[in-house]
Amino acid sequence: MFKGDYLQPVEAVGARPLGILLPEGTPEDSLTLEKPRTKLANWVADPSNPLTARVMVNRLWQYHFGRGIVSTANDFGRMGGRPSHPEMLDFLANAFVEGGWKMKPIHRMILLSGAYRQADESPLEKIAAEKDSEDALVWKFGRRRLEAEEIRDAMLVASGRLNGKVGGPSALIPISQDLMKMLKRPQYWVPTKDKAEYDRRTMYMIYKRNLILPYMGVFDAPDLQLSCPRREQSTHAPQALELLNGQLSNDLAKSFADRLAETARTDAERVNAAWWLAVGRAPTAKEKQAALKYLAEKPGDPLRLKELALDVFNLNAFLYVN
Repeated sequence: MFKGDYLQPVEAVGARPLGILLPEGTPEDSLTLEKPRTKLANWVADPSNPLTARVMVNRLWQYHFGRGIVSTANDFGRMGGRPSHPEMLDFLANAFVEGGWKMKPIHRMILLSGAYRQADESPLEKIAAEKDSEDALVWKFGRRRLEAEEIRDAMLVASGRLNGKVGGPSALIPISQDLMKMLKRPQYWVPTKDKAEYDRRTMYMIYKRNLILPYMGVFDAPDLQLSCPRREQSTHAPQALELLNGQLSNDLAKSFADRLAETARTDAERVNAAWWLAVGRAPTAKEKQAALKYLAEKPGDPLRLKELALDVFNLNAFLYVN
């Protein structure tokens, strides 16, 4: 096509992968080639093509560590980052291909490794931080905040409201009128009739490219109109304001408090249960003392218990993976 204009064809061109990925002089395929897309797929997934397997295992590594062996997950070219552990990248890529391109064994290998099972604090912190401040060499496990979807799912689990239904159609949740005005065709945003669907895991929520829910946006959910190889992680005041004042967090905190009131009889039991359900550990002596003192100021007040539940959702121990 002359200058790419489909209305100005010049000559027939056969299919071929990008020239930069092939040896010089590689001929084009015949114009009569049958199933050219199948041939392209076979070329992409050919065991002798190292790029596909390297890119895939790098993504798996990134999802577990927050940073890939190649930091630029979308760019393995000359302008991309150099692998921090090239031998490890090739080892995982070869294991991936030899295992029949199955991801589960690679997940298992990574999760059972010494690198993954490190603490987020290191006795070599001071020296290592000077030489490798970004932890590219994985001398400790990088502490990370839960992503937007994970925070919502964790609050649903702690509150006891998570709908564990698997599969099926996605759900449309109710949104404010201000958000409805941002949609090109708001008449199509009709919330799902079954309200139990609203409490399914966040991955089952319907998203629109031109609409990011405020809760998702404030916790760095990506722009759905752009490719996002790696989510950024920011820390700013609107995040705390959303967790303290947002409708979602307050609604789930109320359910969390109701669950604590039903399952525990004393304030001490409720404080212990709150930490075990939300954080996965018992409260420290200082945390327990502060929580009990707060509840004792207005004994039996359900609002106090709800505010305590909301405070637990705002703990670093709840929001961060150590």
